[in-house]
Amino acid sequence: FNYTKMSAPALLLEGWLVKDGNMLGSWKNRFCSLTFADNQFTLDYYVSDNKTEKKGTFVIPRKSGFAKVADSGDIKNCFSLEVSQSGSGSRKAGAKVTFSAPTIESYVLWEKAFLNAKAPVGVMPGVGKSFGKPELMVIGASGYVGVATINSLASFAKDFIIKAGVRDVSSAKNSSLVGAGIKLVQADMSKPKTLVPALSGVKVAFVVVPGHADRTALGIAGIKACKDAGVQHVVVLSVCSVVKPGTIFADQFTPIEEYTKTCGMPYTIVRLPMFMENVLGQMQSIATTQQFYTPLDSHLEQNCASVGDIGEAVAKIMAKSENYVNKTLSLTGTPVNESQFAAAFSEVLEKTVTHVPVPYSASKQSMMDMGMPEWQVDGVIELYKLVASGEACLTSAVSDLPAILRRDLATPQSLAAYVAPGLKAIKAAAEYEAQVAAAEAEEKLKSMKLAAGEADAAIKAAEKAASEKAAAEKAAAHVKATRAMIFNGGAVLKKMGNEQAFKSRYVWIDEDKKTINWSKTDTKEGTFKSIVLSPGIVVSAPTFSAAKPAGMFGAAEPDGYIITVTESGKPSLDLKIEGTVADANVWITALQLLCVPKAKN
Repeated sequence: FNYTKMSAPALLLEGWLVKDGNMLGSWKNRFCSLTFADNQFTLDYYVSDNKTEKKGTFVIPRKSGFAKVADSGDIKNCFSLEVSQSGSGSRKAGAKVTFSAPTIESYVLWEKAFLNAKAPVGVMPGVGKSFGKPELMVIGASGYVGVATINSLASFAKDFIIKAGVRDVSSAKNSSLVGAGIKLVQADMSKPKTLVPALSGVKVAFVVVPGHADRTALGIAGIKACKDAGVQHVVVLSVCSVVKPGTIFADQFTPIEEYTKTCGMPYTIVRLPMFMENVLGQMQSIATTQQFYTPLDSHLEQNCASVGDIGEAVAKIMAKSENYVNKTLSLTGTPVNESQFAAAFSEVLEKTVTHVPVPYSASKQSMMDMGMPEWQVDGVIELYKLVASGEACLTSAVSDLPAILRRDLATPQSLAAYVAPGLKAIKAAAEYEAQVAAAEAEEKLKSMKLAAGEADAAIKAAEKAASEKAAAEKAAAHVKATRAMIFNGGAVLKKMGNEQAFKSRYVWIDEDKKTINWSKTDTKEGTFKSIVLSPGIVVSAPTFSAAKPAGMFGAAEPDGYIITVTESGKPSLDLKIEGTVADANVWITALQLLCVPKAKN
C-alpha cells in the first residue's frame, strides 16, 4: 500500500468499540479515535463520545496485525491488533488487544482503516459514532416504577440500548419487560457480583431502591456497583419524606442520598411522593359498594403522582442526563384530595362514589391483611400523618415533573377513565350476582305465603318458583362455566384487527404469566400465540355483533359481543363472545384486572 509519512496525525475513524480489559471477561464500551502519522497508528479510547475523559492510548505499527477473531457469545464482529506501545502501561510491546465492533458494517470500516492507513472511501471521520449506541439500564426493573420507566425508555431504543435489570430473568412476572429494544439481564442488589458485569459499558443507570427492610444497604450496594462498573451517571430513587428525619422512610433513604452525593459520580436523585395508583387496590369496593377508605379527611390535599408520569420523567432524565447533573428533583403531582378521586370515579360509574375516612389503626390492619410487612405499613401511616399535618414535602404544589414532561400531569379523572372498563365490568358482575340473590330471596318469601293459599294456587306458585330458581341457577352456572372456560381454555371466534373474518381458535388466559393466548389446536399444548397483559394494554367495552351467514371470507357467525384487546403499535386482537353482554363482561373483567397493577409505596 502507498501512504505518505505525516508529521501531524491524520484522523481516520472514530466510533464505539467494546475493548477487552486486562482481566478475563472484563469488556468495556469505549469511544475510540484512530489517527495515523509517522508510519504508525495511535488509538485513543475514551469513556464517552465527548472525549472529555481519556482512559488510555495504544500505539500500533503500520502492519497492525489486524486479524478477525471468532465470535464468543454476545461478543461479535471481533478483531485483534498488535500493540507496540501502551500509553497506560497496561500492555507490553507485541501484546494483542481484542475489540468488538457493534455491527458488521462498523467492523468493515475499522478493517479498511487499519489495512489502508487512511479513512475508508466515502466515510468522514466521526461517522463511527452512529454505529455504537450508549446503554441505559434500570436496576430493579420489575417493580411498578421500574416497569413504568422501562416502558417509557422503549421509545428511546433508536438511540440507546435499553437494559432491564431483574433478580430472575426466567421469572414469568418479568415477561412484560421483554419488547422491542429491551434486553433483560440479571442484576440482583443483594448479590453485588451480578451487578458489575451487567453494568459494564452502561452510560446511565437508574437504581430503583427496593421496598425491602434492608433497602438502605441494597440501594448503596447498587450505587457502588455503578461506580465500580464505570457508569457515567447514576439516577437514584428516593422519597419526598427524606426531609423529615426520624421517620421510617427518611432514616432509610438519608444514607442513600448522602452516599450518592459523595460517591464521585455525576448523579440525579429523584424524590417520589405516594402513588396516585394506590387507590386502585380498592377497585372491587369502588365498583360494588361505591366506597373507598383511607385515614385522611376527604378535603386534605396531597401531591401524589402517577407511576406512569414518574416513569416517563425518569426515562427523559436518563436520555438527557447531562441536563440533570448533581440535581435533586421532586417528582410530585398536582395536589389533589380524596373527594376529587370520589368525583372522578362517580363520573365513570355514573353512580355516586364516596370516600370514607377511617382510623389509622383500621387502615394499618387493612394494609397488613393485604400482605404488606408491618415496617412498611408503619412507614405509610407516617406519610398519611405528614399529609394530615400539612407537611410541604407531601402537600406542596412545587414540582419538577411538569418541566420535565412538558405536558399536563395525570389527574384523578384521567386515572378513573383509564380503569373505567374494569370498574364497569366489576360493577356489572356484582349487579348480576345481586339479582340472582334477590331472586332467591323472593322465592323464599313466596314459599312462606303458599301455606295460606289453596292447594292449587300453592302448586302453581311452587312450579313458578322452581322454574325461576332453575333459570337463576342456570344463569349463575353459565357465568361460572364462562369463568372456568376463560382460564382453562375453549373455542372462541377470533381475528386480528388486520383480518376480515373470524375463525374459531382455542383461547385462554394465563393468570401466572399475565397473557391471553390462542392456538389452532383444541388444547393448550403445541404452538400458540400470546399478548402480554401489561399496563399499556387497552380492553374495549363489548359491542354487539349480529349473526352472519357463511360467506366468501368466513364461516357463519352466531349473535355475540365483540371485545378488542389493543397493544400499542400492533394489530388488535378481536374476540367475538357468543352469548349475552354479561358473558363478554366476564372476559373484560379477567383481562382488565391483569392489566392494572396494585401499586404500593
